[in-house]
Amino acid sequence: MSGITLTAAMRANLLSLQNTGKLLDQTQLRLATGNKVNSALDNPVNFFAAQSLNQRASSLSALLDGMGQAIQTIQSVNQALTSITSLVKQLTSIANTAKTNLNNTTTQNILGTISATGLDSNIVADLTYATGGITADEAFTLQNASGAVHTFTITAGMTLNELVDSINEVDGFQASVVYGDGTKTYNDTATTTDTMGVGGAYLKIVSSAGEAITAADVGSGAALSVLGLDTSSLAVTTGGITNDITSFNDVLDNIDQLVTDSNYQGNNLLDGLSNDLTVQVNELSTGAITVTSKNATAAGIGLNDAAWTDATDINASIDEINTALSNLQAIASSFSNTLSLIQNRQDFTSNIVNNLQDGATRLTIADKNEEGANLLALQTQQQLGIQALSLSSQANQSVLRLFS
Repeated sequence: MSGITLTAAMRANLLSLQNTGKLLDQTQLRLATGNKVNSALDNPVNFFAAQSLNQRASSLSALLDGMGQAIQTIQSVNQALTSITSLVKQLTSIANTAKTNLNNTTTQNILGTISATGLDSNIVADLTYATGGITADEAFTLQNASGAVHTFTITAGMTLNELVDSINEVDGFQASVVYGDGTKTYNDTATTTDTMGVGGAYLKIVSSAGEAITAADVGSGAALSVLGLDTSSLAVTTGGITNDITSFNDVLDNIDQLVTDSNYQGNNLLDGLSNDLTVQVNELSTGAITVTSKNATAAGIGLNDAAWTDATDINASIDEINTALSNLQAIASSFSNTLSLIQNRQDFTSNIVNNLQDGATRLTIADKNEEGANLLALQTQQQLGIQALSLSSQANQSVLRLFS
């Protein structure tokens, strides 16, 4: 190209057109990308400053994910604590019911057993019935704790009801006949649950003073065996709090199960195993919020299995329940405070990320209105440059006309 001779005017116009073309390319790139700084070549200072801001914003955004998961973990804890509190309040109802049932408890010393058949109708009508009955003039004794010994003789032809009447004539004993209907299950001594057949019967003797009863055959007779009587009575409690104790302890088991099920992504903050959760709040890891784990198991909040025997035991459990409710409130308050800290830091970090991204954008973003005006001006300038280049070539064209 060095062999081509151009006039100074043509070279000046050509250079101007080349510069205008570069500016057009740059303006079109800015409009296409929306950025005025697309690489370090455009503006090294702004490019690397924006890159640093974006990198920090990215690091903080990653921390926001951790904060969000920590909040979800505490939400799981809150749901578990709400359910546990409800169960603890249910324990109060069970304990109060137990106090009522304890007052309605009746304990009797009962002498009498039952087989699947009881005494058959023949023996009921005649205790000395030949098949399976008692030999006439056999006797047995009854004694109420430290009371006198009373002897009862089975005379020939004596009926079961007559024997009952003779026992009831003695102070301190209440005898009765229980008849079977084939459907009712008898369990008066808490040792059997047999259903006595229709027509069967058995003798039941109760201490009217609630004392223990002892019985013995007189001589070598076996009257007690035939009558189905033991040699000593059994204390049988009706009503009572056995079922309440079972219900109470079942609720405690459910509290522990709730604690086990409250984990979130492997984090359990209620099992008392010191599984603290650390939440990083800045990209340098120089600051962190620690979510301290608690022990919300039944034992951890001060509840023990029920083993009630009297009102004092039940009242002690009620005191434990009140303490447990206070402990749950303290645990909930602790998690609530930590949750507020994390949420506050999450909001702060979100705002910081927005500021960083906005700052980076301000360093690199293009003003599309300005770039649009620049494009229009450059296109006009390019057209003018082309016209100027055309004019500057007319001098050489006039010389060419001399030869035409």
